[in-house]
Amino acid sequence: MEIVYPIAALVIAAVILLMPLLLLAGYVRRQVRRRGRTTSAALLAPGTLAGLVVVALIYAAGTYGWGTLSSFYLLDPDQMCASAAGFYSGTPGPADELWTGIIAHDLPLQRTCAWSDGTRFELVPWWVNPLFFAWLTIAAGALLAAPAARYVDRLERAQTI
Repeated sequence: MEIVYPIAALVIAAVILLMPLLLLAGYVRRQVRRRGRTTSAALLAPGTLAGLVVVALIYAAGTYGWGTLSSFYLLDPDQMCASAAGFYSGTPGPADELWTGIIAHDLPLQRTCAWSDGTRFELVPWWVNPLFFAWLTIAAGALLAAPAARYVDRLERAQTI
């Protein structure tokens, strides 16, 4: 029973992350079958790239939001740091009187609890920043590919006329 929850979480995460790729594959397939385009031309179609940019930006915002909410203070910040450090380490966190504050940065997203004895604990999950920057890279790549898409589209139209 204990292994079911992590597997279910992985399946849900995979579906959420793969959904844009499945939608993109369906769109490209439709372009190839109905309009007779080549696969490369369908992949570089302006509509495909625009959709990819929008989806990547939505996922980037969602990832950043998840990271921000993971450090959202439902408790007082000192209580949240102590309980999170104790929860994840399996031992009680450092004493409250040693807590010095939270070191916060917005880009890359970082919320680090700090204690005067040198203990540090990061509230933002490790995967948030790499995934956020990966989505931004995908969006930027699709934007930069737009001129190539227009060129391929014009070549394809010139050959069919």
